[in-house]
Amino acid sequence: MKNFAGAKKLSPWIKFGSGLLLSLFIVDRLATTNADPDLWGYLAFGRLFWNSSHFPYHDVFSFLPTLKVWVYHEWLTGVFFYPVFLALGSPGIQFLKYFFALSTIGLVYLTARKRGGLPLSCILLIVLITRGFLYYGYSPVRAQIFTYFFFALTLYILETSRQTNSWRRLWTLVPIQVLWCNLHGGFLAGLGLVAIYALGEALCRRPYRPYLVILALSGLATLLNPYGIKYWVYLFKAISMPRPQIIEWGSIYHLYRANLASSTEIINLLAMVTLILFLAWRQKWRELTPALCLGVTFYWGLTNIRHMVFCYLLMGAYIPVLLTPYHEDIDSSVQLTNKWGHSHRLPGIILALIAVFIGLFAYIFFHQEPFHLKILPQPRSAKDEPGNYYPVGAVAYIQRHRLSGKLLTEFGWGEYLIWTLYPQCYVALDGRYETVYSEEVAKEFFAFISGGGSWRTFLKRYPPDMILIDSRSRLYRLIHGDADWRQTYADAGCALFSRK
Repeated sequence: MKNFAGAKKLSPWIKFGSGLLLSLFIVDRLATTNADPDLWGYLAFGRLFWNSSHFPYHDVFSFLPTLKVWVYHEWLTGVFFYPVFLALGSPGIQFLKYFFALSTIGLVYLTARKRGGLPLSCILLIVLITRGFLYYGYSPVRAQIFTYFFFALTLYILETSRQTNSWRRLWTLVPIQVLWCNLHGGFLAGLGLVAIYALGEALCRRPYRPYLVILALSGLATLLNPYGIKYWVYLFKAISMPRPQIIEWGSIYHLYRANLASSTEIINLLAMVTLILFLAWRQKWRELTPALCLGVTFYWGLTNIRHMVFCYLLMGAYIPVLLTPYHEDIDSSVQLTNKWGHSHRLPGIILALIAVFIGLFAYIFFHQEPFHLKILPQPRSAKDEPGNYYPVGAVAYIQRHRLSGKLLTEFGWGEYLIWTLYPQCYVALDGRYETVYSEEVAKEFFAFISGGGSWRTFLKRYPPDMILIDSRSRLYRLIHGDADWRQTYADAGCALFSRK
């Protein structure tokens, strides 16, 4: 981009201060410390992997019937997380979230700059997307941190190649897919992004064959996983199966109707869509490929709230260039003059990194627990569901009394229990869900947890030794009144029953 007439360069201190304020804003949004249920599943698999002499292809944690092969699409995340957790504890896990989130935002910024967006415009869009992007994508520490990072990296590579008509960088997407597919099943988003770029460029009669070649090679590269073609068989099944019990797989409309999504998130999304439509109309935007990417991801985000993160990332990369006429050009480097009058150029990336690290440590200084994961022992409110808190007291009771056997529990507690109680106890259905259990077993389990009329049928078919459930649930009242079970432990959030 050429400088506008009369444009003035900002002082290095203003640039540094802006970067510092932005980093503090982002770190504050990231500083959610509640432990996610899936984290325990990663750690349990990592422990099993590092302590086994062979790759764990079969489930060992559950007493329910399981699938013949445990296709765990997040297996490498567990292998990576476990030694980090052993060495550094929860601060190490939290640091990974900060690192990958900030790196993802940095890649979005670089992509926007590559497209011609001015620094001020890029920063403004990052601030606007931060609420939705971090709220849906980084509230817990999960394998998705890798997916969002690799999605942003793929976008940067695709857009760089598209802007320069240089296709060499596209080849880096092949090894990226090998690593990505073993960390998380979200690698499909990367393949989808390449496919949309191929379609968009073909419709615009621009070079599109390089994208098709890389798409084919990247798809073949994903077969480099412990499960081979079975991984893809699992993915086709997992994508199409309904998950009404898992909140993040619901649409925005259904979440709002169930009071699980606030009006603030809806208003924020509508405001972003309105801004994009206005800028596209005002600037007579004619880029078909970015428009296709935004349209597809927006539709995915409406149907499954977890996919809205991809749309926000694309907004941050594509839209700043449309704000160009409204801002002065700002040079990406900083002029520093020493006391002898000689001028040196300090790259903007170094200045940004300094601002980020100072912001991060400043936040840690004033907030004592941004790195310590919280394991809530009891619900904080009547709306809290299992998974937002954990049966810490019941686990301590089981360990203290050396109880063992088959433990039937809430869906949101299963992975916490396989981390804390295996091999002392084997659990019923847990958050690993379709990777371990058949659809039939899952339906029977959720019917039991809901306290339906056939809840005793599940107990007869899969008899447990203990039952650990939410003490505020309908099922608790049913089991509490059953003659075959006696309550041995209870607190504000959970109750433990043993056979009489």
